[in-house]
Amino acid sequence: MRTTTLPRPPVIMEQSLESPDVLLGILQRQSPHPLTLAGAEFVESRAALRAGARTGDVPPFVDVVDGEPRIPPVFRTTWGAEEQAVEGADTIVNNPRFIKAARQLYSAEVVRPYFTYVNINAPSGQYARHTDIPSFRGVGRDEYPTWLLNCMMHSGCFDRWRVRIATAVCWYYMGPGGEFTYWPEGWDGDMVTVNPPYNYGVMGDNDYMPHRVESIGAEADYAKYGFDATITLTPDRGWTIEEPGHEPVHYGFDEVRVSLSWKAFVFDDAHEAEVYDRHLDDLDEPTLIATMAEDCARRGVVVPDGPDALTRPEFGEQIRDTYLSPELRF
Repeated sequence: MRTTTLPRPPVIMEQSLESPDVLLGILQRQSPHPLTLAGAEFVESRAALRAGARTGDVPPFVDVVDGEPRIPPVFRTTWGAEEQAVEGADTIVNNPRFIKAARQLYSAEVVRPYFTYVNINAPSGQYARHTDIPSFRGVGRDEYPTWLLNCMMHSGCFDRWRVRIATAVCWYYMGPGGEFTYWPEGWDGDMVTVNPPYNYGVMGDNDYMPHRVESIGAEADYAKYGFDATITLTPDRGWTIEEPGHEPVHYGFDEVRVSLSWKAFVFDDAHEAEVYDRHLDDLDEPTLIATMAEDCARRGVVVPDGPDALTRPEFGEQIRDTYLSPELRF
């Protein structure tokens, strides 16, 4: 199933950063960068893919070689709003163009940047349509698995506790393919595909606005990697992918797609922000479990509903099967 909540209309930014070279400097200094799925928040996804590789039950984007999953080359570097020690990051995190567009997106007063990351995509095929990871008062990505948050969103049972997130997606790529496709009217609406110019950006309600990346580069250059692969932006502005036991793979600067994602919590006014800050109406774990169990029961699915439900594998399996389409379960 999929949520029927419609996203807010996106806001277009013709120029996202005052100086894109600041971003590229950060990418070079922070190299090497891990695969997105190598991140701590995706530990359960990695375990599921490894288990699936042993049985042959893996999504279409995964190859299995010698019993191990190999995945598309999507790398990521991340920093939070508090990490001002990253030279130049403050000019991106506190970018006034982002703040203005986020306010416009939700007609809101309070905008709080909290999470910024850069996706680095080497040549690869089309990515699955998806929405981003939502957040709820009392239940966020730092404490709970991403699959659970996505199930909560698609269930439609937790909108009361939803924390609205504005997401800027901006591009720094001039190679072939890599277009951005999105569905501004939700899953069942018409799609829009843009081939974004360098430094172009879209501020969107990406927790509810489906989107995907189109194929990047030539099919002859497509490759997949193990979870320990990394990518480095070299001083001469080339890219090198390294994986233990394999020869390095080199790309020119324009062959790799760089996109920046900036996220901020957005509140209508100071009162709504205070409810969040002081935990005046947080969702607690017993309510979460009971609500999911009751909603599943209405759909004819029985799931564990005791205090240890989140630690029981069958709870996660049944919840994912109920709320997520196959390509989104990992």
